[in-house]
Amino acid sequence: MKLKFAGAIFAANFALASIAVAQGTAPADVAVINTCLKTAEKNGGFGGACVGLVADPCIKAAEGKNGDVDNWKACAARELAIWTQKTNEALKQANGGGPDVTKPVTDSQKSFAVSRDRFCAVFDRVEPGMYRGGASYCRLRETANRALSLIKLGAAVNEH
Repeated sequence: MKLKFAGAIFAANFALASIAVAQGTAPADVAVINTCLKTAEKNGGFGGACVGLVADPCIKAAEGKNGDVDNWKACAARELAIWTQKTNEALKQANGGGPDVTKPVTDSQKSFAVSRDRFCAVFDRVEPGMYRGGASYCRLRETANRALSLIKLGAAVNEH
């Protein structure tokens, strides 16, 4: 069962990972997110305030430079790489929940990337200043929220 689950996770996350792997993750960026998540966990929070901690300052610094939109997208992709990594780690933790957890998580994960990408594509068709980073920033936010939920699920099923 674990091998089948791991294969399904790999296939479902290929699109997610291919975007993020190209970007890589800078250790300092990962540390910013990890520190925030540890604080949120300690305080019983969800971690939503941790989303954008890498991309937002990067986007602000890129304002007024040539290629604003491309720079904004690169900033979003930089943080997306971190949340993609967090999603993959959390999926492995959720594996500890047995078939009652594993099957629904695996099934929903198969369609997550496709759904996210269809939805987020809309943001590349609106005025770039309205949602800096367009579809790239949307993918970052959607992936981060998914990761945060999976982190909580993984913690819950591995609690005992």
